[in-house]
Amino acid sequence: MKSIVLASGALALVTLTHAGTAQAQRYTNYPYCAVYGLRTESCAFNTMQQCLMTVSGRGGFCQPNAFYEPPRAPRRRARG
Repeated sequence: MKSIVLASGALALVTLTHAGTAQAQRYTNYPYCAVYGLRTESCAFNTMQQCLMTVSGRGGFCQPNAFYEPPRAPRRRARG
């Protein structure tokens, strides 16, 4: 019985961890990223100025988001 409880708890922890990761990755379509350390990055800035203001005094640097995809222009309907 104890092993079932432990297995259930581990499964819940893995599920919650994975759900949080998927949600965080969904909202990364911004053109600029702040890099704070070897593996700490926040790609949540619309302008380089926003990014620079955020890292000011904290250390780190800003760079373009390599995975940024600009919004597509709306398709025009053909007149018929």
